[in-house]
Amino acid sequence: MERIVIAEQPADADRGSRVQRLPGGRCIGYAEFGDPDGEPVVALHGTPGSRFMFALTDRPARARGLRIIAPERPGYGLSDWCHMASLSELAADAKALADALGLDRFAVLGVSGGGPHALAAAASMPDQTQLLALVSPVGPIADASTRIRMSKLHRLIFTRMGRSDPARGTFFWLVRTMVRFAPDIAYRALTQRVVAADRELLKRAEVKANLQMALREGLRQGVAGARQDLRLFCAPWGLRVEEIDVPTVIWQGSDDPIVPPGGAYYLAEALPHCRLDVVQGAGHYFVFGQLERVLDTVQAALRV
Repeated sequence: MERIVIAEQPADADRGSRVQRLPGGRCIGYAEFGDPDGEPVVALHGTPGSRFMFALTDRPARARGLRIIAPERPGYGLSDWCHMASLSELAADAKALADALGLDRFAVLGVSGGGPHALAAAASMPDQTQLLALVSPVGPIADASTRIRMSKLHRLIFTRMGRSDPARGTFFWLVRTMVRFAPDIAYRALTQRVVAADRELLKRAEVKANLQMALREGLRQGVAGARQDLRLFCAPWGLRVEEIDVPTVIWQGSDDPIVPPGGAYYLAEALPHCRLDVVQGAGHYFVFGQLERVLDTVQAALRV
């Protein structure tokens, strides 16, 4: 059941499926996990994905006094569709939600495809952002294509397909069809594209259930949100990364086959206050085995 957030709503009511209505009438869906009274963390899901991507943070976040707030971008889950021209324009949604919830200081966490959106959000709210935490982020492919090493598959996805609307639509419709009607086959296909370390993590029942739920909900409306994400990733970002003056930590698997690791390395050099933590031998999904490590860093930054 969808709920509009109101002041009288109990803090723990329907935390998994909330909706915030913006002044213009459009709705943003989001979920909350962890400690309802904890330090806030705005957590941005991958592509495709949804608010449910962060369900596995609930117990470790609660133990650390963290309140995970996971909004969905337009076209995903409970969020109304809206065409956005740039990452900065889309970042206004995160700012609107933070304002509506009365958040005056928080961490911003972006995972995979949530990385560019987290950067844009931090750039739009530098005084409120205590920490920018990026896990396996998509990098600025168009802005730094000559400096980011890519495999042939990465180049196909993030250049040719990413710049073609029909190709993006076809790809994500195929993903959606598989996720809806043959979820186990889709999951097995995913496990074939990852490194051995990731494959062991993806065998965990709770990880499988989490990913399947997040993908199913994210693509429930259709594929407009995922198409928009890839369009924005693969175009010039319009962000002056070197001017995002907030403390930043990036975690990146050295053997990531899903996004080019060079994107994270480029961002780590460009961001003025960034620490890069390369997880040797890890792929794209290592975070499912190291949630506590990421949340420990976030907790430390928010308690300064």
